[in-house]
Amino acid sequence: MVRFRVPTLALLVFLPLPITGAAEQTWSLCELPTTQADVTSKVIDSDTPIDLAADRAHMELNGTSVLLGNVELWRDGQFLRADELYYTHPEAHIEAHGQVRFEHQGLTVTGPAAELWLDDDKARFTGPEYRYTPRHARGGASRIERESADVAVLEDATYTTCDPGDTDWLLSAGRVTLDRETGDGTARNVVVRFKDVPILYTPWIRFPIDDRRQSGFLFPSVGTSSRSGFMLEAPYYWNIAPDRDATFTPRLLTSRGLQLQSEIRYLNPSSAGEIDLEFLNDRNFGDERYLFAATHAGSPLPRLRTMLNFARASDDQYFEDFGNSLTVASTTHLQQRADAIYSGGFWSALARVQGFQTMDDTIPSRAEPYEQLPQILLNGGLPDRAFGLDYGLSAEWVNFDHDERVNGRRFDLLLGIEWPIVGPAHFMTPALSLRHTGYSLDETDAAFSDEHITRTLPIASLDSGLIFDRPVAGGELVQTLEPRLFYLYVPFRQQDKIPVFDTGLLDFSFAQLFRENRFSGPDRIGDANQLTLAVTSRLLTTDSGYETLSASIGQILYFDEQEVTLPNQPFVDDDSSDLAGELGLRLNDRWTGSTTALWDPNEDEVQRVTARLRYVGTGNRIINLAYRFRRADPEIPILEEDLRQTDIAFAWPLGAHWRALGRWNYDIEEGRDLEFLAGFEYDSCCWKLRVAARRFILGDEAEYNNSVEVQLVLKGLAQLGSPLGELLERGILGYEDYD
Repeated sequence: MVRFRVPTLALLVFLPLPITGAAEQTWSLCELPTTQADVTSKVIDSDTPIDLAADRAHMELNGTSVLLGNVELWRDGQFLRADELYYTHPEAHIEAHGQVRFEHQGLTVTGPAAELWLDDDKARFTGPEYRYTPRHARGGASRIERESADVAVLEDATYTTCDPGDTDWLLSAGRVTLDRETGDGTARNVVVRFKDVPILYTPWIRFPIDDRRQSGFLFPSVGTSSRSGFMLEAPYYWNIAPDRDATFTPRLLTSRGLQLQSEIRYLNPSSAGEIDLEFLNDRNFGDERYLFAATHAGSPLPRLRTMLNFARASDDQYFEDFGNSLTVASTTHLQQRADAIYSGGFWSALARVQGFQTMDDTIPSRAEPYEQLPQILLNGGLPDRAFGLDYGLSAEWVNFDHDERVNGRRFDLLLGIEWPIVGPAHFMTPALSLRHTGYSLDETDAAFSDEHITRTLPIASLDSGLIFDRPVAGGELVQTLEPRLFYLYVPFRQQDKIPVFDTGLLDFSFAQLFRENRFSGPDRIGDANQLTLAVTSRLLTTDSGYETLSASIGQILYFDEQEVTLPNQPFVDDDSSDLAGELGLRLNDRWTGSTTALWDPNEDEVQRVTARLRYVGTGNRIINLAYRFRRADPEIPILEEDLRQTDIAFAWPLGAHWRALGRWNYDIEEGRDLEFLAGFEYDSCCWKLRVAARRFILGDEAEYNNSVEVQLVLKGLAQLGSPLGELLERGILGYEDYD
């Protein structure tokens, strides 16, 4: 072995390897790369630019040196191997022939011949093939020529992430130019083939080769819907500045026309936001339709935060026609809200303006929510003061506005003090507060005869509990028993003459057993003389404290009638509340379950049940089962009949490549589907195909939006078709789209 050193070299040849999403790709179904010795990590002295070795060498200091047999060259993590190497000293020119192999940071280039011009940072590979292990990418070219330190040109280049000998998809281009200084590349006569069938062609394309964003067209999406017909969209991405970008998407809907969508994003040192606009002259609807939305979050001062959330649509059927899920299609209100929040050392202040657009035409105009123009909130607290006392303050002033209901202003003040006494196996917290609320109304009528109304109430409570534990299962588990008592006293005040601006009756649940007010806002303060009896038991693992079981049950005992109600609702004269229970179960890392229930002891019937069971196993096995029941309540308009629904979702492998996917949300009482999805997923080394049939209900007329969704994922390159992966993530809890 002969070894010698020469003065300089720039070997790296960079290739058109797409960067978007590469880190998230998984290649578990691909062939394992051939294990080779790490020859690029050899340590070379910083004063030695090149280290060369060969079986035989003929040296000419002023001419051409010849190295023959197992020629190897190292330089700063770069490695070159060839059968023959000719080095011309005056021109600093290298020619390598015979099984040429170049390696650098996971990139391997092989070919019959290569030339290097060391002083000019130029290189040429003839007939090379390349492989980039981190992205499982490979390809070839008739020639790769590095014209300078920053520019490389590839002739007749190809790219794929498929295993060698199994090119299911292939990108090819007649000529590719890469510029590392600008961070982009251009290609001519680009064709993408899937199973040897051309699926995309462009005569010219510009694309990024590093993390810098570049303007250009994104891959198109296609789909179909019974509401809008065939859909084709071709997004264009505009990189306005490092902190600004926009995406403009023409979207063809064959049943409606051409919709234009835009998304503008900005990122400043102290703020960020997004502006979205959709517009369509809908020939099916017979009018122009739009959706405008804007979000903003900022911090103009160290303690000041600002937030904006604004959305408005042209009509109340917009989401029924253009929503892609039951959740979106069922949107009832769009919010327009702006907040300014200031945080002090022990206090915070909020200023807000808020309005709504009602998107449900079944909601009468008088039932639409009030606008708050504005709302001002002040909250403060002084914990752990003298004798361990905690002090709290909450104040609110709101101006309410409505076109068809009484308008006015409300001031609400809550002053509180509590004394937490906490030990290893007990706690007790006596609390006392005073709540004062005042109203100034713009007009009066039969219901509200006074323009100025005030209400002042004391609130007293005592929350206490004990914690017992004992070892079970041979000491592997610890069982706890946690009884809890909560007493609440609020005297009765007549409140029928107080308007209801933003207050409703909270849903009863286990958590509601320990609240000081059964209403959601200050327009009603519920009278109370009651005691909550509750108990919780848990099973905890001894070694880690891991909770395997949690069971809770509780009930409120009423010593007086509950006379404070909302308009047109009767007062409650029961001696006790429903029994509220919760159960949580975690058998192992795969099986989890939970259920909540309400049982009415007076009527001896179940009022409400929700139950969930979830399995997450190896090999992406997912099963989600849910059941929901709620008994009809004549006091709630939307619950005139019993509600009984099931929800089943799953993702289950059928082999190494196939996977079944589905979700079925069914209304048992109405005997109809709410949302249905059934399909499959085929996954290979370098591509994935998802196909699914969908339907979800629209409005109260039980009309369905039916569609067939198809998505083809070319791993390491692009996604074509509907965004089915995102839809499955939302519909199947635990499903993750890595593509």
